[in-house]
Amino acid sequence: MSLIPSRRRIDAKEVAALLGCSRKTVLNGKAGTSVLTRIRNGSQVRFLLEEVLQLMRRQEQNKNLSIRDLQAHQINGQSHTPTL
Repeated sequence: MSLIPSRRRIDAKEVAALLGCSRKTVLNGKAGTSVLTRIRNGSQVRFLLEEVLQLMRRQEQNKNLSIRDLQAHQINGQSHTPTL
């Protein structure tokens, strides 16, 4: 028995399903997944579920901030779309 609590590990396919991207995107470290700890066991790559959930929270917060900023600019009469 280990004194260190075990952390749930998930594979790239599960990470991709949670983040809404492809397995290859996760394995290539794109879409913000480069910050995730990779645990290699031979040819298998696993990720810590805790870190994936934290990444999801950060992405959701960034998305909410962007939406609020856009709404604030629209309220002030400013537009983000360039005119040609």
